[in-house]
Amino acid sequence: DNGLSYSVQGKMIVISKKEDAGSSITQQKQIIVKGIVKDENGEPVVGANVVEKGTSNGTITDMDGNFSLSISEGSQLSITYIGYLDQNVTVGKGKTVLNIQLREDMQALEEVVVVGYGTMKKSDLTGSISTISAKDFNKGISSTPDQLLSGKIPGLMVNRSSGDPNSSATMQLRGPSSLTASTAPFYVIDGVPGASIDLVSPDDIESMNVLKDASATAIYGSRAANGVIMVTTRKGRTGKPQVHYSGYAAIESVSGRVNVLDAEEHRAFLAEHNMELAASDDGYSTDWQKELTRNLGFSHNHNLSLVGGNENTKYNASVNYQSKQGIVKKSQYEKLTARIGVDQEALNNKLHLSFSLSGSHVNTDHINYSIFNYAARWLPESPIYSDAPEYEQYGGYFQVPGRMTYYNPVALLNQQDDKRYRNTLQGIGKVGWDIIEGLRFDLLGSMQIETTDRSVYYQTTDISVIGKGYAMREFLKDRDKVLEATLNYSKTFHDKHGLKIMAGYSYQNNIMDDGIRGTNDYFTSDVTGSNNLASGNGDQSTHFQDYPLKKEATLVSFFGRINYDFNNRYLLTATLRRDGSSKFGANNKWAMFPSVSLAWRISEEKFMEEQSVFQDLKLRIGYGQSGNQNIDPYTSQRLYGPQSSQFMYNGEWINSYGVSQNPNPDLKWETTAMTNIGLDYTIWEGRVSGTLDFYNKETKDMLYKYNVPSPPYQYNQLLANGASMTNRGVEFMVNVVAVDRPDFSWTTNFNVAYNKNEIGSLDSNVDNLSISERYEGTMYLEGWTAQTVSIVKPGLPIGTFYTYKYMGYDAKQQKTLYENAAGEIVTIDKLKSPDDYQVVGSALPKVTFGWNNTFRYKRWDLNFFLRGVTGNKIFNASRADLSRLTQAAICNISHEAVEDGIMEAPQPSSRWLENGSFLKLDNVTLGYQFDTEKMPGINNLRVYITGQNLFTITKYTGIDPEVSLSGLAPGIDNRNYYPKTRSFLLGVNISF
Repeated sequence: DNGLSYSVQGKMIVISKKEDAGSSITQQKQIIVKGIVKDENGEPVVGANVVEKGTSNGTITDMDGNFSLSISEGSQLSITYIGYLDQNVTVGKGKTVLNIQLREDMQALEEVVVVGYGTMKKSDLTGSISTISAKDFNKGISSTPDQLLSGKIPGLMVNRSSGDPNSSATMQLRGPSSLTASTAPFYVIDGVPGASIDLVSPDDIESMNVLKDASATAIYGSRAANGVIMVTTRKGRTGKPQVHYSGYAAIESVSGRVNVLDAEEHRAFLAEHNMELAASDDGYSTDWQKELTRNLGFSHNHNLSLVGGNENTKYNASVNYQSKQGIVKKSQYEKLTARIGVDQEALNNKLHLSFSLSGSHVNTDHINYSIFNYAARWLPESPIYSDAPEYEQYGGYFQVPGRMTYYNPVALLNQQDDKRYRNTLQGIGKVGWDIIEGLRFDLLGSMQIETTDRSVYYQTTDISVIGKGYAMREFLKDRDKVLEATLNYSKTFHDKHGLKIMAGYSYQNNIMDDGIRGTNDYFTSDVTGSNNLASGNGDQSTHFQDYPLKKEATLVSFFGRINYDFNNRYLLTATLRRDGSSKFGANNKWAMFPSVSLAWRISEEKFMEEQSVFQDLKLRIGYGQSGNQNIDPYTSQRLYGPQSSQFMYNGEWINSYGVSQNPNPDLKWETTAMTNIGLDYTIWEGRVSGTLDFYNKETKDMLYKYNVPSPPYQYNQLLANGASMTNRGVEFMVNVVAVDRPDFSWTTNFNVAYNKNEIGSLDSNVDNLSISERYEGTMYLEGWTAQTVSIVKPGLPIGTFYTYKYMGYDAKQQKTLYENAAGEIVTIDKLKSPDDYQVVGSALPKVTFGWNNTFRYKRWDLNFFLRGVTGNKIFNASRADLSRLTQAAICNISHEAVEDGIMEAPQPSSRWLENGSFLKLDNVTLGYQFDTEKMPGINNLRVYITGQNLFTITKYTGIDPEVSLSGLAPGIDNRNYYPKTRSFLLGVNISF
């Protein structure tokens, strides 16, 4: 007899010390205590230790998190599990059924981070990688995963410049890194590079990892210059089947409108300035913006999932439905996604099989954005409809035929339809084979098919259509195939030397084909709409064309990575990738992308043993190169297309074809080289942790369109490499557990980033092509004759505003004043463009930041999140367009223009530049976690309310300071009137 006893519980053997029969414990009254142990998300914790404190009497939780134990009345239970904080519960009379929730121990939990083609412990990372889990995602209405990250990752700017439910956010990581190609980060979803984000519901995402520096992204080579976002979805888990439902219903209202005069104010202004209304005033008072919008928009989201399995087989399935009713009438977004996955272990866990199938259907209704400009300018004294016979041809809508620059906005809204459908289907298969200990082979195959169908119809009474009515149908099909194989070797030598080697091959092929487009006009009836193009009587009857031409692109890659660590103290990561892309010229299809990074875990040194402040302190330094191939296929080749000229043949006019793109056999990758120095820290027993990073990001061989002589070139532009750009910055993030008590806790995290962008050169290595500067930001406002307000020039950042410098208004002479290039104060007629243009500001924010706070009190939780930017300017072209006081008889004007009192016609200048800094309260969420102890069959129940976009603090006078920051002329608010919304939602999370 060794004094030990054991019991078999499921597949586990619990060994404990025998109790002395004469001990006082046996003499106390014994009671049976039952309960369930869950994590912070309400999921059962399997295998948690439940022990009567001070004894060896204990048990473990089963597959459902349940336990049952006989203990002495009045004693304490200790519940422990790896990665979670210990919890002690006193048991007494009337307290024999327990519902216990464990909280993560952020210090003890060794987080595993998904990196390119593998995973690593967070402590072993040598590159700059930011991780965010589902519990830290932004709350509220979100149709795509990018909105979950807004303001959460230092250096990642997620910009949503429109309130349209069908618009997508633009993203930039550590500043722009291209002049012509896309600057959006590259998505890798469940290991599949370039997978469609449409396939993922935000509710199905478990975590997202943002690879920021080139030492981390170089493993993805030619697609990683803008950063990489690794998305990991929820998988099956061991345990009996569990059903989860999450959903919300939301209402939305307009958060801001264009500040124009109403009918009475407009009449008063005309009377004061002795002006007469261009149209007769019949006493109408129309709020055109209100006529376009709903009083309230309604949105709802529902996600139902099933997970379960055993040690060998795990499965998961989910279905999500989301409907977003735009605040503008007729605009709407509807999406249905479904996913199913199975993971199977075989051959004594040496063979790992995985299969998943995902599909999505997106149905959207779009509107003509011109209606917002028309609504702001259309006279408020005008009616919507008219019974007069002359308006029958317009469907009974009041129109002014001679005023061709803008039309009745309500008429255009109701007389134009633009419906789009997008279907995506993806299958993923994975095979993993543990060949021998430490050596594993993985194979991944994926096939994705996406089809889009668009239907456009403008009614026969639409005044904006030259032909009587217009119809268009368009169908496109896109196929994407991925095949990747990797071989991983892992070995630890003499307990100090850790070595991991990975080698891989990747093949990706994309084909866009089966494209067709048909159009027609001059319809006699609106009955069939776009469903019968042949019913139109256009000059060319029904026009069909391959649209666009069939496109195919292939990327072949070989890559490898070595990880070495010595004594868990000194870490090395080196990667090398060789990419070959069909998109580039015959002379430059292949490129090499290397990286190397080092890390020193200072906290593991002997001289740190006596200190108690730092639990972790790691210094990182890395350098790497990555590329950008976000261009269309065939960009390097000579293309032919229809020309504007025609010729007569056999009595018919025939379209001519000619060269529409010059070939460039030397076209190659844009290459970004980045140096990163970083520091990771954890102090005060894990209460404070964070990162600090400094980076220098240099992009060369950027693609740019150069004007070339014709002849010898057959077309007047050539896309070539040559331009360069730098981004330098610093990022800081801190996470703080400010208060941590059993009944109350407060956690807060703050991130801030600074970035400085600068264009280096615009010269090309092809035919000595050179550009000293290029004007961008063309304005097409009335009377501005395509004048520009931005410049692309070496030594300046992207988005530099370059226009006349406004100096004020001379009320006596009723003239606006400006400074010319010589520094003299002159009137507008003395200025010459572009000789008198000056640098007057920059559109790119210098600093971005986000601040998140979570409070928990017993079963209540409160979260609020703020974010903002500073150091940028916005060119408010919308305000300029509404400042034409002398035209008040034919169009509306703004209150700001009336207050300014400047009768002179507006001119492009720094007068319209405004401070673009802002602070937004993006989200506030209040939730309550129910005690499900007396709710049979329910494992978790939480309800919450959320307010979104609650307020904005800014000096900007437009409807919202969050304007577009993409392209060569960012920061221009050019009549972007689609209203932003303020939303309130009620949601529930429940598990069975």
